[in-house]
Amino acid sequence: MSKIRRVSQIVFLLLFCALLFQPNINYRRYLHTDLFLELDPLATILASISGRVLAEWIALSAVTILLTLLLGRVFCGWFCPMGTTIDLAELAVYRRKKNPAQNKNWQWLKYAVLTGVIVSALLGINLWHYLDPIPLLTRIYTVVLYPILVSGADLLVKGFRPVAEKLKIQSLEYLQLEPPFFRQIFLTLGIFIGIIGLSAIAPRFFCRNLCPLGGLLGILSRFSILGKTVSKSCNNCSICERVCPTGAVEAESWKDQEAECIKCFVCQDRCPTEAIKYSFGKKTGRDPAIDLSRRKFFVAGALGLGAGLAGRQSGDLKNRPADLVRPPGALPELEFLARCSRCGECVKVCPTRVIQPQGLEQGLSGAFSARLVMRLAGCDQQCRICGEICPTKALRELDLEEKKYAKLGTAELDQDRCLVYAWDKICLICDEICPYNAIVFKTINNKRVPVVIPSRCNGCGWCENVCPVIGESAIRVSAAGEIRLREGSYKEEAQSKGIDLAATDQLDNPEKVPDNEFK
Repeated sequence: MSKIRRVSQIVFLLLFCALLFQPNINYRRYLHTDLFLELDPLATILASISGRVLAEWIALSAVTILLTLLLGRVFCGWFCPMGTTIDLAELAVYRRKKNPAQNKNWQWLKYAVLTGVIVSALLGINLWHYLDPIPLLTRIYTVVLYPILVSGADLLVKGFRPVAEKLKIQSLEYLQLEPPFFRQIFLTLGIFIGIIGLSAIAPRFFCRNLCPLGGLLGILSRFSILGKTVSKSCNNCSICERVCPTGAVEAESWKDQEAECIKCFVCQDRCPTEAIKYSFGKKTGRDPAIDLSRRKFFVAGALGLGAGLAGRQSGDLKNRPADLVRPPGALPELEFLARCSRCGECVKVCPTRVIQPQGLEQGLSGAFSARLVMRLAGCDQQCRICGEICPTKALRELDLEEKKYAKLGTAELDQDRCLVYAWDKICLICDEICPYNAIVFKTINNKRVPVVIPSRCNGCGWCENVCPVIGESAIRVSAAGEIRLREGSYKEEAQSKGIDLAATDQLDNPEKVPDNEFK
């Protein structure tokens, strides 16, 4: 059975990668890219609690819950791509496994983490994305592995190009691959290295001691109908305890701690007397108790409460940097932070790479959430993929007309850095690139200078991207004037505020526009 499990692990890891890295235009053609996230009941429950809304994919996560109630923690042992990734990394790094029976004293930690993230979610603060394995692994693969794979493919294409030219394979002769650049790559890589580094203490240290999803499924598995029996032919060799990858087998009694058992069947396959069997009948060889004392429970709850209160302070709008601009269709800030899973799906599919993972500039509550970095690129006005792919709907799915009016912010000129203002140079780049003609030239103090009309600015950021000033752009988009709605029409809201993005023609006479209309 353990060999069949290995095959299942590899198949589902390949499926996870195929869904994650499939072409942007096909990402919903067969299966949702976020299928594994939708199967994650912890993400479903906590996104619903912190976002104060019932998750749309609850039916799929119910499948995992039902499977756990029937069979136990089989999701962790057979399907979870994080567990498989850790197994493969341990095989590569630690060639010879440590004794899994050691270091069982920390298994209660995952229940403490689970308690903490639930308490913080009740306060409307999203902290579960730090350790929930599915969004965490999605972010790791997107931000770290994806650029590495594209870079490797780019090197292969360049190396094969001379051969392609001789063979006249035009598809390879002119193929250009642009490896993506994502911010927070080193922070994300550090988290992954930390997870694998902990495996030096015990195999699957993260899974057995820190994973809150494993804690939730462990609690549910107490009611499973698939259990273990140990026959009288057992000779107390203790092999089952030594080979158990999650330390679920109790010494001397050889019972399974049901909440820790991932139904890998390694103990059954390695038992020299064939004394161990798993069946839907008698379950004399298991212990349904949970390793979490009342004291630890209250301590974990207190830590979650403290983290949630700290998160609320760091997520306060007054602490939000002015240049922190969200993708189009983002919910109002506090709701956005509560619902965003930090999975990185929108980061990966963005064709211009303007969407980037956020750092710690907004504290713990904002880390790894989606933000726009306009200096890298502008927001493509004919693209709406980020809203379509967002699994938690922290980004609303909008048609192109509504997206146009989902004002991201407003461009503002820094006269001390602008070539025209500060250096008396001729520069028309920001004016020429603006798709809404929100930038015009006006005579001020006998000098023709660029100015921004806020009522015509969508905040797309192309002006900031193309500004020729070295370093920080002389024209930057801030969140001022952004339009973010939980529901309703962006177009109607924008028009009620006097924003006219339909008038993309040049102004007949910018000189007649009052100065207070410009920025």
